[in-house]
Amino acid sequence: MPAASDFLLAGRYELNHRIAAGGFGEVWRATDVLLGRPVAVKLLHPEYSRNPETLARFRAEARHAGALSHENIARVYDYGEPDPPRPPFLVMELIDGSSLADVLASGPVAPARAMDIVAQTASSLQVAHQAGLIHRDIKPANVLLSHGDLVKITDFGISHAAGSAPVTSTGMVVGTVAYLAPERVRGSSATAASDLYSLGVVAYECLVGAPPYLGIGVELAVAHRDQPMPPLPAAVPAGVAALVGELMAKDPAARPGSAADVARRAGLLRDGLLHDGVTVADVGPAAGLPDDGTDQPTLTLAPTALAPAPLASERPRRRSGRGRRLAIFAAIAAALAAILLAGTLLTSPDGPSALNHPGASPSSTLPSSTPAAARLVNVSGSSLTGQPVSAAVSRLRQLGLVPRVLWRPSSQQRPGTVLSVSPDGQLPVGSTVTVTGALPPQGGKPGGHRKGHKHDHSDG
Repeated sequence: MPAASDFLLAGRYELNHRIAAGGFGEVWRATDVLLGRPVAVKLLHPEYSRNPETLARFRAEARHAGALSHENIARVYDYGEPDPPRPPFLVMELIDGSSLADVLASGPVAPARAMDIVAQTASSLQVAHQAGLIHRDIKPANVLLSHGDLVKITDFGISHAAGSAPVTSTGMVVGTVAYLAPERVRGSSATAASDLYSLGVVAYECLVGAPPYLGIGVELAVAHRDQPMPPLPAAVPAGVAALVGELMAKDPAARPGSAADVARRAGLLRDGLLHDGVTVADVGPAAGLPDDGTDQPTLTLAPTALAPAPLASERPRRRSGRGRRLAIFAAIAAALAAILLAGTLLTSPDGPSALNHPGASPSSTLPSSTPAAARLVNVSGSSLTGQPVSAAVSRLRQLGLVPRVLWRPSSQQRPGTVLSVSPDGQLPVGSTVTVTGALPPQGGKPGGHRKGHKHDHSDG
């Protein structure tokens, strides 16, 4: 690979410094001296420049991403064929930010932020799907977040255009196993629904801090094919959990009908979670309302002072009929809450309250002062150490805890098993517990999930 000062690519791209490296190539921060703007330049390793399949994938990334125009898709500006000793190169939009994989390494994100990321990613997928293009590798490492959480999806190197000849051999499954749709594990071709499943896995990971299934290779693929989606934490709003469940349906026909539908529903959920402290607890698949025959969404009041701040990427919304309806719903819900509160205060121990059954003491009519989250469960770190990480995560979820998985190389323990659990002992339900798993001494996270630099897309 060249040094930063070796030469100008195509007489105009000055390499400044390397910002990422992967198995197939490198990504450099560079300057387009002709236009005077910073860019990212992706260089294929010279040895792969002579590999017809890898070179075809590299060209496909340039052609496919270059044909799409959307604010949530990283733009491709230029492409250069190999010219020994110079390797082929791809000039892309430089994203100042982090990958979603980097963000999730610190744990889960709030449901509103997760739905914002899902809405933006789905919006970009809709553009690709309308152009007949299937991404085939939606995962956190390929979702970049610039300032204000503006999503940019990247790495169309293994994407496939409908009707075109595939780059890979017949029967070869391409993609990252940890995000692979069940039908693709069974050998079916990738479709738009396959991309939506992968997006569902990404959404799950955003809410939990770890993918739904853990394992290595075939074990992980079989889990996607056969195992039901593990339950989300109880704190996840019902509408959010329902959307993730539909996205991760084993049957492609049971998933949402299009990426546009996902973008709309996720956007409504995000807006409801951020709107004046009112949480829209459910959004139906057709018109943004529940499918129970009612004409109002279920509302849950939350103190405005405790409501999350609006995301910087949130687009301005018109104060239209929908805004007025939400205000009316909030007022109705507030009135109902006031009535219920008044009823609680006015109910006499001798009155008709359902809580005043024979033998109940007056104190039993008062709401408990102990929150449900204060219930404690016991976590034995020593008993989980050495167990498969997937088994430990499953056990923690059964206890009502939120597992977060980290990995580090170890020569003392079998890859994929638990090195440590922290914290342990008596923990409140809903607590986050970090499970550290063993990697082979040479690295490489089980299941193909790669935590790389924010611009590391050179693995294809």
